[in-house]
Amino acid sequence: MEPIALRYFREVAAHGSVRHAAERMFVAQSAVSRQVALLESELGVPLFERHARGMSLTEAGQLLLTYSNDQRSRFDELRGVIQEYETLRRGHAEIACVEGLLTSFMPDALRAFAEINPAISLGVASVGSQAVAEGVAEHRYDLGIVFGSSPRTDLVELARMPQPLFAAVSPAHPLARLDRCTLADIEPYPVVLPDRSFVIRQLIDRVCVARKLSLSRMVESNTLAFAQALVTGSNTHVTFLTIDLLTPSMKLGTLVGLTLDERLLQARQVTLVASRTRKLSLAARHLANWMAERMKAKQRPRSR
Repeated sequence: MEPIALRYFREVAAHGSVRHAAERMFVAQSAVSRQVALLESELGVPLFERHARGMSLTEAGQLLLTYSNDQRSRFDELRGVIQEYETLRRGHAEIACVEGLLTSFMPDALRAFAEINPAISLGVASVGSQAVAEGVAEHRYDLGIVFGSSPRTDLVELARMPQPLFAAVSPAHPLARLDRCTLADIEPYPVVLPDRSFVIRQLIDRVCVARKLSLSRMVESNTLAFAQALVTGSNTHVTFLTIDLLTPSMKLGTLVGLTLDERLLQARQVTLVASRTRKLSLAARHLANWMAERMKAKQRPRSR
């Protein structure tokens, strides 16, 4: 029910260019440009500033984006209320999550949720912590899981779960004989690092600055799965993985995890967040309660 012009406008605003928006929606660039031009003509003001490297919103564009997000959120709420008249477990929910939980925790949690709630469809996005937080705050996602604590005051924390960070090496690596290590121990070896959009990378950089260390960055990637695959086949490289990503490989014996003796990197956690200003649909509330319970269960000591 969202006008096509507003939809195209939102995509251009999200991706910073007509070309990327068109590719995302599988339409011609000319169609996107035409709809944006019609919006600007109707409103009588430019919505974007055009630069050599892309497009950014003007003040008028920011106002329109806020309006569009609000209207979309209100429609989602209306749709959820209407669906509640039919059944208590029906509808759709969107959740964004950092990559570090996509190996076992998220698949296991959502598989079990789907079995109990077959009429609730789910959308799952894998993005960095900052993008998760922004998406939830802007009501593009109902829920989000970020690495660390909530980075924004307009988000509410629903649950936390331990997610330790480890150095990961192949069993043939010289460090594999250790149980623990510091970044100084890793310094002589080539490192596969996540890019600076990852909180993991930001934390590692902070420790390096504090310790006056210089890691031998051989590869930088925007995906932890690639870093994991590269290190698995190397006897020299080191990378940094969350316990969720690392555990399956450790069980298979293809990787060894080393506890990091760095205070800033110890006792890390992930946090389930929602917007303070958005009323969740019933479907999203069911998912939020389910995810919160699963995360809280990870904090409880296991009975012997």
